[in-house]
Amino acid sequence: MRLLIRGFRQFVMAAVVAAGIAPVAIAGQWQHQSPNWSVWERAAQPGKSSGSLLILFPGYSVQRTWAEQWAQALMASPAAQEVIAVWVFAGPETVFYETRTLPTQTSLARLRESREYERILVVAHSSGSFPAHLWLNQLASISPLAKRYKGRIDYVNLDGGSGEGLARGDLSLGGAALSLAGRWFAVSARDSATGSFSANHADILALAQTHPGKITHRELQVDSGCGTGAEWCLHDALINRRPHDSGTFDLERDYTIFGPDHPVNTDWWPDASSH
Repeated sequence: MRLLIRGFRQFVMAAVVAAGIAPVAIAGQWQHQSPNWSVWERAAQPGKSSGSLLILFPGYSVQRTWAEQWAQALMASPAAQEVIAVWVFAGPETVFYETRTLPTQTSLARLRESREYERILVVAHSSGSFPAHLWLNQLASISPLAKRYKGRIDYVNLDGGSGEGLARGDLSLGGAALSLAGRWFAVSARDSATGSFSANHADILALAQTHPGKITHRELQVDSGCGTGAEWCLHDALINRRPHDSGTFDLERDYTIFGPDHPVNTDWWPDASSH
């Protein structure tokens, strides 16, 4: 049986290589804090004692293990050279995150006891914006953390929502959270060949317009291979530059399979020059 499993794995890897898809690996292991949250830390580097924390909130129904693959692709890119730790959450179980099941409070307790990071970069895709807003609101309510990271929290909303009008009012950005803002961006995509926009382009524009001076809109020009009007394909082009289905999203493949033909998108990174 072990030989059969080993042979199957070798077959899969051979197929991956033949397809021109390079598996992305990073040194070290993911530390699973819960079924919905995992942590990775970069090994100590000579002469470097501090850096940034990257926190990823993927979209609706995205499994934590899929999001870890997205994180690994990001960490292999030059954009992430200052990142020394990554926290990855699973995507919301419902589109508007009514369940509130992610361990946001537990993660903030860990942040309070952990080393101090130079910056925190929170990145949310799609419905992941709702737990991201909850996390930011909760952080802002913890005085020691709010004082420690005021002006040093960057936030990127990748074609997500504002959370305005949702139940309880805690899934939209509150004034206390906004007061912590470093570099905050609301990002949508426009295909350079078809002129089509990503699915939540209008919501992203509205989010930036609601908070002028705090949130800046970025419209990324992408050569996605998506068909004309394929807004949900373009929705995933903010994760994977060339989504796997030209007509719509394919969450599992778009979050997990990266390579020369499907490079990870980092143009939204706060330091990126293309906006």
